[in-house]
Amino acid sequence: MKHTFLLGTAWLLASRLCAADLQPEPARPAADVASGLVGHWRFDGCDGTTVKDLSGAGNAGTIAFGELRKETGATSLELDGLDGHVRIEPRTPFNLRTNITTVLWVKASRLRANTVLFGIPNAKPGWETPVFGMYASGGHIVYGQFGDKGVPKALVETASELPLDRWTFLAATSDGAMLRIYLNGARDAELAQRAALGFNGQPLLIGKGLGDKPSLKGRVGELRIYNRALTADEVRALFEQTRTAYDLSPPLRAAARDGTVPVETHGNNPDLAVPWRVQPTRLLEKLDGYTPSGEQVKLDRYGGRLDRPREQATGFFRTKKVDGRWWLIDPEGCRFYHVAVNTVREPKDVSATFGSNESWAEAATEQLRANGFNGLGNGSSTRLQKVKDPLVWVLRHNFLFAFAREKKLVEAASGTQGFPNRCMPVFHPDFPAFCETYGKELAATANDPTLLGIMTENEIQCPVDLLDRYLASDATNPDLKPGRDAAAAWLTARKGSADAQGLTRRDRYEFIAYAFGRYYSIVTPVVRKYDPNHLYLGSRINYSTGEFDNPWFWKALAPYHDVVSVNYYGRWGPQPDELGDWAAWADKPILITEWYAKAMDVPGLANTHGAGWVVRTQEDRARYYQHFALGALETKNIVGWHFFKYLDDPPESKALDNLGGANKGMFDARGKPHQPLLDRARAVNREAYPLIEFFDGRK
Repeated sequence: MKHTFLLGTAWLLASRLCAADLQPEPARPAADVASGLVGHWRFDGCDGTTVKDLSGAGNAGTIAFGELRKETGATSLELDGLDGHVRIEPRTPFNLRTNITTVLWVKASRLRANTVLFGIPNAKPGWETPVFGMYASGGHIVYGQFGDKGVPKALVETASELPLDRWTFLAATSDGAMLRIYLNGARDAELAQRAALGFNGQPLLIGKGLGDKPSLKGRVGELRIYNRALTADEVRALFEQTRTAYDLSPPLRAAARDGTVPVETHGNNPDLAVPWRVQPTRLLEKLDGYTPSGEQVKLDRYGGRLDRPREQATGFFRTKKVDGRWWLIDPEGCRFYHVAVNTVREPKDVSATFGSNESWAEAATEQLRANGFNGLGNGSSTRLQKVKDPLVWVLRHNFLFAFAREKKLVEAASGTQGFPNRCMPVFHPDFPAFCETYGKELAATANDPTLLGIMTENEIQCPVDLLDRYLASDATNPDLKPGRDAAAAWLTARKGSADAQGLTRRDRYEFIAYAFGRYYSIVTPVVRKYDPNHLYLGSRINYSTGEFDNPWFWKALAPYHDVVSVNYYGRWGPQPDELGDWAAWADKPILITEWYAKAMDVPGLANTHGAGWVVRTQEDRARYYQHFALGALETKNIVGWHFFKYLDDPPESKALDNLGGANKGMFDARGKPHQPLLDRARAVNREAYPLIEFFDGRK
């Protein structure tokens, strides 16, 4: 597939240590916690614009897009996850070299990969290691220091995840030889490594992520910086001294009902120096109060359920919300949940194993249906549409990619088609006419009742700084100038000038919405003109930052989509808060069109490319499948999933996103099933409709 998605940090060079492995720290008498304080920012008495430096060093901070909130005994600053932050330009140098302590009170409401809590950023935009600072990685907190003059960077990660919606005291200390990180006054992890700080003239930022790194959504109580390493007793004393200002009680949440099993994951690449992390994983047999039906619900020819009242039959698929849940409605008017596999194509040595391509197509269709799959995802063989009883399928028609190739506006990219400087040519004056002509091909399948709908493109490039990139386009190139002019006109209308200085994340996010809104406004009417019968399923979005977290993007796509296709990576199952945001921003059904895990127990496969999780065994993959499927069935705006994919990438693979092969498939390269995965997939697939009713009946 795809861009490689680095869960956590691709550059994490050190393993975290569990509490039992921590080296004892010599006991020292508690000292004055004001000693060595070189920076202290708290929001009591703050005017909402400037926060004073209570250390006496005079390094006041400037607040942008933050709201003051009253806590139990303090005032906090609430940040919006977009532009909210505090910027501190040191007028008095911190004079930090090897010894440092940082202390933060924080209440995070959302943590995405590399969410910045605070720090002085690295001078190189693509590098995540700060001069010093903290950020989130897979729910854990990493404290990092970038080395000076040949000293290696140092990173220590908490063994525990940071709880959401709950005030937490975080402290990190470094004495030049040992880094330690504390949660609520207790030592959580440590790393023995030489460290020295190398400053770069960048400001100290609280809550602001640069580039594609997310900003903090939540509240900050205070930040302290010391020019010495506090002892464990001092950290504990500081926690006890400041805790009364915050309500430390956990948020009121529904009690967890279902049991879980542990599955270890390692990001998406076994070669990365990131820790294996345990993910609690739900299984069908662990659901509290659920008894499997034992046999499938009676289904129509498409896979829709026959045991519930029918909706109006139109002869084609459509959508409808019933009792607060989105459904696909099949051509016969039955409620339909799409359970499909991507890229179902002929395996290696198909003639030797199956006799012929046609025999394989019949056998594969029968095998998938017998295992509870009712559909074919993106990239599947057209031969499967010609079998006696075909599965429901999707069509992808690449308007933008074809136009870019015609104009020679292409660059190499993983999992998608790249554009010069990653700027899609949607503002080119020739694009609408091209789409009008190119769309005529859709008429060929417009009357096929087994076609679910039309996708256009796959993972159109969407960098956070898309606006900046358009503005920097070569105005002397007649194919790039329209994009530059459109961005300049948009920014001028917004701010009175096309000057890119001072752009906010909101500016950039709203421009992303504007650019994609133009794409959808051109492509969708053409799709509906030449195929008025089928659903428009969108352009298979996949960017966590700029798309998933962008309310203006969702509002822009809403008028044009019947269903939104999402390639969903870097999350251990559907995230209720995220799906809830999408429902609030654009009340549209969601089809999860890619997700997978790859195991390390298949000989000869590198597993170093592709965005799916790395796990240890096929049983772990099987457990992940059930966990993901259960989360999808529980979520009322998800109407199906497409597992990526049918076959493994073989070892001889050379493409950018599958080099060296990968265990992505439900089956190996010759079509033999990975049996643990197929067995657990079948078990949950067959229960899809009863499980939906079970989850909908839970309070």
